Amino acid sequence: MSEKMAFRLAVIAAVVMLGIIPLMSVTAAPCSELPMSTLTAYELVRSAGDLQRIFGAAGDACGVTIAAQLDHANVVDAAAYVPAYTAFYALTLFALGQRDKTLGWAGVAISIVNAVADWAENAAMFALSPPQESLGWIPALIVATNIKWVGLAVATTLGGVMLMRRGGLGWLGLVPCAVPLVTSLWAVAMPDAAGKWLMPGMVVASVTLLAVAVWGSFAKQPVAAGAGQS
Repeated sequence: MSEKMAFRLAVIAAVVMLGIIPLMSVTAAPCSELPMSTLTAYELVRSAGDLQRIFGAAGDACGVTIAAQLDHANVVDAAAYVPAYTAFYALTLFALGQRDKTLGWAGVAISIVNAVADWAENAAMFALSPPQESLGWIPALIVATNIKWVGLAVATTLGGVMLMRRGGLGWLGLVPCAVPLVTSLWAVAMPDAAGKWLMPGMVVASVTLLAVAVWGSFAKQPVAAGAGQS
């Protein structure tokens, strides 16, 4: 597959990804006030107390409503959103890797690992959702969530490094692509303080990579020519 074709497929994957996002909206209020979105808070559950903030006590009406919406969001996530965003990141990194093979293939591999971690996260969230509330799944959720968010951050950062190694103005892409590395590690260490910054951090990096993919789809010589070949 050529670099330009990979970029074009990445743009298509991004459009699909953006179209899926509204289908995952969670509009019901959690049972307690949260310092971040309900879906992010669910991903960052670390204890039974964290679950109770979202779902309340057993049988609470607020918990039943929010559980149904979160389960729906996770079905859409597992069936459609995870494949779409995995395709976007993997194809973009594959395209960038045409001039930096080692980093490119590393990015593709990490993107696939992230998808597996996200599906494991979905499984844990289904098991923890009322009425199941199988608390033994909390450690699995923690591991899966940490792998996914940190892995996504490493993947976008690799994209920034490959842009920088291409020379020209490519170095401008490194900082926004590395933003998730800061927000994800912060959220892993301090979920309540940093959880609200997880998605904005990924948006900054994703928009940067999408701009690169769009440019690479049409440029005669995609992105920037120069150093970084391996």
